[in-house]
Amino acid sequence: MKPERQRALLDKYLQFKTGEWSDVADSCMRNPASAYVDPKRFECEMRVLFRERPVPVGLSCECSEPGSYLTANVGGLPIAVVRQGDGTLRGLVNACRHRGAPVLSGNGGGLKALVCPYHAWSYKLDGTALGRPQEWGFDDVPRSECNLSQVAVAEQYGLIYVQPNARGPISIDNVLEGMQTEIAEYDLPKYSHFETRSREWNFNWKLILDTFTENYHIPSLHRRSIAPYYDDRHSIWDTYGLHQRTVNFRRSIDRELEKPQADRLILPHTTIEYFLLPNALLTHQLDHLELWRVTPLAVDRCIVSTSLYAPEPVTSDAAKKHWKKNLDMLLQVTETEDFPMMANIHAALASGALKEVIYGRIEPALSFFHQSLNQLVEQSGEA
Repeated sequence: MKPERQRALLDKYLQFKTGEWSDVADSCMRNPASAYVDPKRFECEMRVLFRERPVPVGLSCECSEPGSYLTANVGGLPIAVVRQGDGTLRGLVNACRHRGAPVLSGNGGGLKALVCPYHAWSYKLDGTALGRPQEWGFDDVPRSECNLSQVAVAEQYGLIYVQPNARGPISIDNVLEGMQTEIAEYDLPKYSHFETRSREWNFNWKLILDTFTENYHIPSLHRRSIAPYYDDRHSIWDTYGLHQRTVNFRRSIDRELEKPQADRLILPHTTIEYFLLPNALLTHQLDHLELWRVTPLAVDRCIVSTSLYAPEPVTSDAAKKHWKKNLDMLLQVTETEDFPMMANIHAALASGALKEVIYGRIEPALSFFHQSLNQLVEQSGEA
């Protein structure tokens, strides 16, 4: 982030500190419990949010070399994104044309061809069918009809998006609605992917994003962990079309105030969160990047994938130890405090105990997230 933008955000933060709260919503929001527990609503979200719209699946640095790839489940569709020899990306349906087995798994690199682990059908990096063992057994099915199906993919500003039911090329500029100017300042391609960890949870996928949208819970839920380090009352919130960004300050920001104004920077003292609809959160935290992606599996099940990106290649044992410790600490908080609470919340909503939940004026990003999702669902005519 450019130094002048950092200083402008710091000035705004200092203005907020003269009052009780920072950015607030105009009013509270009441959201029906069905938004989290209704199977029909979930099916609609899968179609409208994950099949019909571009969905973020990773950062460019995760598959930067020819033959490298990443995989994702997008609206129930298995997808692989593969770096080609000319540096472009191909989006492929990750299902072998023989019997539907996944051709690739996880993330990886160094591929010269794609080979299905089930019966060893092989494909070029662009999905063109190469070979079928015992070819004579399939001689009445032309090989040209056995290429992997294609999916629209786009890459810009270090972000990778796919869209299963695209009717044309994906424009990331149109998707981000102005937020790309700020994201570009981080120069995402220069980062190095350290590790991704994934875990399945028994609650609705939206609850993951909910917990990141507000600091209101920090003094209570995180009182024994991170609460002493954060200013939970003064956050900055800005919107970009249907997207949003929050800036959350650590108490260490006071050290910057001892410096000349021209030398002040906020990045070492903040958690800055970019909410990428529908299901991802790009975070700059202190000295590194994180990408949180939520994969909905059912109305009450999801997978949370947390990726950490270091500012430079992680080669030494000391660096590996350092970044592993960072990721361990991050997941220690979310997986023992935040996410178990989300499971309890989902259970209460699914029981019928509450007809609605209430988002306060002091939780503007939470309300805006759901307003954005509701608007997309309603505009589709499937609400």
